[in-house]
Amino acid sequence: SLNNLFIIEEDYQALRTSIDAYDNFDNISLAQRLEKHELIEFRRIAAYLFKGNNRWKQSVELCKKDRLYKDAMQYASESKDTELAEELLQWFLQEGKQECFGACLFTCYDLLRPDVVLETAWRHNIMDFAMPYFIQVMKEYLSKVDKLDASESL
Repeated sequence: SLNNLFIIEEDYQALRTSIDAYDNFDNISLAQRLEKHELIEFRRIAAYLFKGNNRWKQSVELCKKDRLYKDAMQYASESKDTELAEELLQWFLQEGKQECFGACLFTCYDLLRPDVVLETAWRHNIMDFAMPYFIQVMKEYLSKVDKLDASESL
């Protein structure tokens, strides 16, 4: 097929365009083939294909392996899976990537539980990285309380 030609030619841009334009191929087998490719852009396409087939964990794991941190955060966020997002946070700390931890707090903001973030940041002594997240959480909580107060006083 045309996709095989793009792989042989190592034309990842044309392959990505083809994947986005046509869907009459076996996404999973192509993803499994690409995840073993020597070029990172082809492995990135594999993660994209896994994501497109709701194989979020596989997609994020492949991104982590290739140090595609932004993609890993984006896919974890798109997954709407709290556990996956929290696992990614833990992994960033295990790898010593505090800046990625901070970025992930905002990328996956709606999925993360503040108590888990608080405990994780405190245990790893990185409250400075988590403080902007907590300021935003407090602002949201206070605005909700203010709305409740306003509705009760009517």
